[in-house]
Amino acid sequence: MGDVNGVEVVRARQRAWATGLRIDLDVDGYCTALDRNLFHPFSEACRAEFAAGDGSELEKGGARGKIQALHSSAALACNFFEYWRERDLAVLGTVFGLRTRPSRLAFERKFPTGLGGIAPNMDVVLYEPDGEIFAIESKFTEPYSTSKLKCYLKQKYFLDGRCLWTEVGLPGCQAAADDLRNDTLNFELLDVAQLLKHMLGLGRTGSLWRLCCLWYRIDGRIGQRHQEELEQFSQKIGADAARFTSLTYQKLFGRIRATIGPEHDAWVSYMEKRYFNEAAA
Repeated sequence: MGDVNGVEVVRARQRAWATGLRIDLDVDGYCTALDRNLFHPFSEACRAEFAAGDGSELEKGGARGKIQALHSSAALACNFFEYWRERDLAVLGTVFGLRTRPSRLAFERKFPTGLGGIAPNMDVVLYEPDGEIFAIESKFTEPYSTSKLKCYLKQKYFLDGRCLWTEVGLPGCQAAADDLRNDTLNFELLDVAQLLKHMLGLGRTGSLWRLCCLWYRIDGRIGQRHQEELEQFSQKIGADAARFTSLTYQKLFGRIRATIGPEHDAWVSYMEKRYFNEAAA
């Protein structure tokens, strides 16, 4: 069912959910009121973090914010993770297999590459007590559209013969970046350039870290193709793959649902009806 146009499949499901709740939408599937796109309204901390980000997520100057879209990956991440910031982050530590209970959660964190310009913004970050970083790149509809930019790195990443990834201890990522530059590495769906930028920024922190690509899988060949490209990326970066992992939102939700008690039924019901009303992928 997802093979023809995965984005439209996801959008149709989201629109059906919103229509059932009589949520006002514009013609593009954006909620006219942001709060109707969220499980509960922004906390002060959450709003401040999104306001400080570079993704134009919030309404500004009368223009709608990207997070108002039913198909927004930022809205999906906010609905999934913000609930736990106000409760027990140990739940997230458990389902992600972290060594310790996270001490802090944040959205839209910036990890500069050292090259100036707009720093890569990480969708969600879990900080462990010893300072280790578990960074999450959230994907909803993005994997199901193609763009040449997904395999493109600007010349500034290679100026003066520098090997930026090697300099921060990521030789496998350097090899992947070089292959992108030489047009010898191609992906149809995976935004490999974005992943490499994130890993470069994380590598410059001087902290222990891991990056997780958390993605929403749809049925059919196109979902399988994205999975295969994630595996191809891991193989390409060699030993650096120890710092990279991927997981579907469906599997993560299944883990949480099996871990928590009935006191979280309202959140589980919302997420299940809106995002996970089919068998976990």
